[in-house]
Amino acid sequence: MKKLLIFHPYLAPYRIDVYNRLAKKAQVKVLLTGCQSEIKGLGFNLENVNKLAQFKYEYYNKGFWIGRHLISFIYYKKIIKLKPNIILSHELGVNTLMAICFKRFFKYKIFTTIDDSPAMATQYGINRNLLRKLVFSHIDGVLTVNPEVCDFLSQKYKKLKCQFIYFPIIQDDVVLSQKIEASKNVSQKYVKQFNLEGKKILLFVGRLEYIKSPDKLLEIYHKYIEKEESKLVIVGGGSLYEKLAEYIKINHLESDVILTGALTGESLYAWYYLAHIFILPSSFEPFGAVVNEALVAGCQTIVSNKVGASCLINKKNGKIFDIEKDDQLKNAISELLSRVPIEKVHQSLMAKTFNSFFNDLTDFMSI
Repeated sequence: MKKLLIFHPYLAPYRIDVYNRLAKKAQVKVLLTGCQSEIKGLGFNLENVNKLAQFKYEYYNKGFWIGRHLISFIYYKKIIKLKPNIILSHELGVNTLMAICFKRFFKYKIFTTIDDSPAMATQYGINRNLLRKLVFSHIDGVLTVNPEVCDFLSQKYKKLKCQFIYFPIIQDDVVLSQKIEASKNVSQKYVKQFNLEGKKILLFVGRLEYIKSPDKLLEIYHKYIEKEESKLVIVGGGSLYEKLAEYIKINHLESDVILTGALTGESLYAWYYLAHIFILPSSFEPFGAVVNEALVAGCQTIVSNKVGASCLINKKNGKIFDIEKDDQLKNAISELLSRVPIEKVHQSLMAKTFNSFFNDLTDFMSI
C-alpha cells in the first residue's frame, strides 16, 4: 500500500469524503496548517467534520506566518517520518514549495489542487504566472475543479511533463444522500412550522455577503416572482443579515421569505430535502460546494456565470445566468418554477457520480 501525505489548511465537508476514500487505497496522513483567523471564519462546524475522518490527521500552527501561509520545518519533519510515495498539496503556497524542495531527496510524486474558476485562472498577474510555471515545472500533476481551467492549463503548459485532471469539489453522493434522507423528520417539522404545504421552495445557502448576492435574489423574488405557489428560504449568516431582515419587514414578506440564519447538520439538510430550486447568484465564487449538495438533493439549480461550479450545470439540472443581467435570473426562476413538479423527486441530478470521478483520480495518481 502506497503512502500518501496530504497538505491542506483544514478538513472540510467537501473534502472529507475524498480523503476517507483515499485512506482505503493508501496509507494516508493529513497535515493541516490553516491560520486561526481563517479557521474561525469557516461556515461549518469543524469539530463535526473532524469526527468523520477515517485517517490520521494533525493540525499545526507553530512557526512564522506570511499572510495565510505557515513557514515551518513541520513539512520536512512529516516527509522524513512518513517517507511518502505521493504528496497531495494545496494551491501554489508554501506547502507545495516545501514539497518541491525535498522531492529530489525522497523521490515522491507531487500533485496539487488548484481551486481556480476560469476567470481566476486566466487573469494571473506577472508574478503569480511565474510562480505557477515554477510549480508546474516541478510537480507531476494538477487537480482542477473546473474543466475549462483544466483545458486552459493543459494547453498553456503542454510542453511540461505535468499532467492535469478535472476533479470538482464534490461529496460522495451516496453518503450525502443518506444524510439528506435522514433529515426527513426535521423537514416535516419545517412544513408545519412555516406553512409549506403545496409550496415550491426556492433555496439559497451561503454567507450573507454582497459577493454572494442574497440581496439581489431577495429583491428579484419580491418584485417579480409569483408568491402564491412559492416561498424563498435564505440560509446563512453574515453582515447582510440585518439588512435582509429589514427588507423583509418593510415589504411585508414575512409569510413569503424565511430567513433562518446559519445552519448545519440535519437542520440544513432538511432544507435541501424540501427545496425544489436552489439558487447561487454570486458575483464571485471560485467553486461553490453547495451546488453539489443541492444537485445531489435533487434540486434544479440556478447559478451565475461567475460561479465555478457552473460546470456541474446542464440543460437537465438547471440554468446559468449572466450576473450582469437581472432579467436572466428572473426568467430562470420563473421558468423552473413552472417546470418543476410540486411532488419533488428525491434523486441526484449530478451528471457524473462521485465514484466515477474518484476512479479517474486514483488512476491519474496511480494509487
